Amino acid sequence: MNRFEWMMVLVCGLGLAYVITTQKPAPVPPTAPAAPAAQTTGTPATPAPGTPATPAPAASTTPAVEDKETVIVNPAAEYTFTNIGGGIRTVKVLRGPLAGNTEQILNHHADAPIGALVNSQGDYDLTATKNASSSDKAITYTATVNGIEISKAWTLREGDAVQGWGYIWDLKLSFKNTGTAVPSDYYLHAGLMDKLHASEVGGPNSSFYADGSDGQVPPTKFDSSSLLGFFPKPAQTELRSSHPNLTWAGVHNQFYATLISPAAPSKERPVQILSRRKWVEFEDPGLSPIKAWSVETSLELPGTAPAPGATTAWAGEIYTGPRSGTVLNAVGGDRREAMHYGWFATLSRLFLGALNLFHKYVPFGLAIVFLTIAVRLVIWPLSLKATKSMKRMAKLSPLMQELKEKHKDDPQKMQVETMKLYKDYGVNPVGGCLPVLLQFPIFLGYFHMMQGAVEMRGHNFLWVKDLSLPDTVLHLAGFPINPLPFIMAITMYIQMKVAPQPAQSNPQMEMQQKIFKIMPLAFLAFCYNTASALALYWSVQNVISIFQTWIANKQPDVPLVKKPRGPSFLERAQAAALEQQQQRAKGNRPPTPGGGKSTFKKG
Repeated sequence: MNRFEWMMVLVCGLGLAYVITTQKPAPVPPTAPAAPAAQTTGTPATPAPGTPATPAPAASTTPAVEDKETVIVNPAAEYTFTNIGGGIRTVKVLRGPLAGNTEQILNHHADAPIGALVNSQGDYDLTATKNASSSDKAITYTATVNGIEISKAWTLREGDAVQGWGYIWDLKLSFKNTGTAVPSDYYLHAGLMDKLHASEVGGPNSSFYADGSDGQVPPTKFDSSSLLGFFPKPAQTELRSSHPNLTWAGVHNQFYATLISPAAPSKERPVQILSRRKWVEFEDPGLSPIKAWSVETSLELPGTAPAPGATTAWAGEIYTGPRSGTVLNAVGGDRREAMHYGWFATLSRLFLGALNLFHKYVPFGLAIVFLTIAVRLVIWPLSLKATKSMKRMAKLSPLMQELKEKHKDDPQKMQVETMKLYKDYGVNPVGGCLPVLLQFPIFLGYFHMMQGAVEMRGHNFLWVKDLSLPDTVLHLAGFPINPLPFIMAITMYIQMKVAPQPAQSNPQMEMQQKIFKIMPLAFLAFCYNTASALALYWSVQNVISIFQTWIANKQPDVPLVKKPRGPSFLERAQAAALEQQQQRAKGNRPPTPGGGKSTFKKG
């Protein structure tokens, strides 16, 4: 290899080392993170049984209140309500066809339950509410705080629980001012979202959808920053942003989400979102310990501040469950935008639908294989055409070498003659690149789909224990050894070696071929710590591509002959101009429009 190729290998190697090392548990911050905002009343909720405990707050003079829990279970999830704040303390998402083959507890490191009220200063209202009524599908809490009579009515949405409706609660709030003070508008707490595992990609984030576009606030947004060393910005304890026509807001990590959807978006003024982060440390069973930032979000409720003697109300829905594109699309309300698929969202949704369809009949590992085969069959005609184009380009190599020798002192002339040669023989110089260009959006669409496919959680395949995680088989000196990304890189290299090599007639094409040689290392670094399902997909498609190239090479070669062609538009225009010039030289006037004789006479 030449110097350029060695440099590219070094860069990709450094990139791979960076990807591996950055997935290790983050160090504990040198200073303790800022404490959450003070509670207005009551005491902090206790962690759910069986969950890791967080450091206890400083001793408080507030008398202890009785903490009463109510558990409501449906086939999709188990909800633990608490009277402290009158909301959902924890959610246990149960196993399901659209929720993965594992259980997950949400909000278990939060300082307040989902559905707790928050004032404009960011203080949680952790009042010990009264359980006014409850059933297996509904619960109502009431309390009086600073002269405001508050009622919270939770009702589980009717519908097929496993298909998504078991994750949606209708919430109706009522505020009656029996005092003389006028409060500010309330906020509603969406809870806190943790990282699921040390190598998690894409979370946790504060998330929202407003005015037809989605957005996210990752924990890194709170960090200190500067522009090239100028205009330094200190680290933030909280972030506030205002959004017109807000449809929903909440928090999510890679596979789960809690989203608050007002019944009617506020059109009078923008709605404010309050986001904060919290440092958490806990054990990730069977994986690395978690030491990372979590994110919590609260949504402003415009118009909920009642005047003395008046009553206000708010109604909406709270979704808390798997961040599944299938489920979120089924329950509607633009919640599917919480997947944040990006530019190729249509492809991502198409792939997810096909994957779940295959999974009805085979395990997820085989479903990925079948999906890969289906995608390769769809683009097979284009790949075959590209292979033929590359073989024809290879045959042009001797003729192009002659042009190089003939016009080595005139690069511009050589370029013109090269393009003429392509045209004479009907060869498209970029035809071999089309499959690569087409695979780029396919790869991105599949990548974003796979990164959020909670359906695959806990499903194994061959030596892979969980298709939603890297396929780590062991650690060497602290580094994870993941076989599938190496298989992907090796099969990609073989695929490029067996493909017909086009004639390298100019520096640009030579550079392109060098970049193609480095691509296996680049993809190895990119996919090393992502879901093993992605590396499985890419490995299978490489094997299929090798097989398709073998079939294409077995087909008879298309003879390389010049294609007859008529004069081009430019050549016809030049011929017409030449004929007109010759007529003028003979003293003849060109024919007048209409074909008649000129009626012009000299005076």
